[in-house]
Amino acid sequence: MRVVIYSDVLDLAKELIGLANELNAETELILAGMEPDNVVGVDRITLYRGISPEDQELVLEALKQAEADLYLLSNDRRGRELVGLLAHSKGGASIVDATSVKVEGDRVIAERMTLGGKGVAVEEAKMPAVISVMAGKYKPPEEGKSPEIIEKEAPSIERRVELVDKKEKPKVGVPLDKADVVIAVGRGFKKKEDLKMAYELAEILGGVVGATRPLAADLKWMPEEVWIGISGVRIRPKLLIVIGASGQQQFSAGIMDSKVVVAINNDEKAPIFEVSDYGIVADLYEAVPKLIEKLKR
Repeated sequence: MRVVIYSDVLDLAKELIGLANELNAETELILAGMEPDNVVGVDRITLYRGISPEDQELVLEALKQAEADLYLLSNDRRGRELVGLLAHSKGGASIVDATSVKVEGDRVIAERMTLGGKGVAVEEAKMPAVISVMAGKYKPPEEGKSPEIIEKEAPSIERRVELVDKKEKPKVGVPLDKADVVIAVGRGFKKKEDLKMAYELAEILGGVVGATRPLAADLKWMPEEVWIGISGVRIRPKLLIVIGASGQQQFSAGIMDSKVVVAINNDEKAPIFEVSDYGIVADLYEAVPKLIEKLKR
């Protein structure tokens, strides 16, 4: 069996190599516009020098030229965009949000969360298949075979979209999915200015601030990069403090891998308490200042 791996984040690509090694497959890693730093455990690396990871048309064409039984992609925004397109071009099936993958004969079997994280769906597809795999589910190999590296020029394509300009998004500190401490804020905050309490708490604890959908997508109080949930970022911090968020399924599914969850909400029946290790039933405008005062001491 042959497996092709792609991610525009090298650490996620290494996790996918760990999965491919468990499948005992012949493996090829495709990289676009990045160096293969400390990559082991893969048979071959095809390195495209003339492709930017943002150029999805060229990345897709490079993947289409790679022949495999199984294509493993990271489950980030770019990976999810590519899954369906690549599966369609290969005449195969696609599975997203996979938490585990195994192969039986000519079929691949994947598990994924469903019903907002309350259940696990088992999906089966005949190969060739394209699967996006959740981050943090497989360990990157620390040692193994050194890959053969093949350099290629960007494939030529007839473009339907012209890139006019490109701008960097503002940095928001440590990425949410890499942070050890996250303060998640919800609609319980009455004004954007009041979020300074959450940022102060995050500074004391050495963490970062994330948001629920209403604050990031609807009110635009915070950038979409810090939106936590199924449609946003899935996080796994050592400590998560959820302030003023009810904990609906879309949000709760994004925090399932957190080690310790503390919730502050004035509604004792809020769903967030069902997924919390510790709960404080209180008005956030009273509880958070007191917590900050205690921690400062």
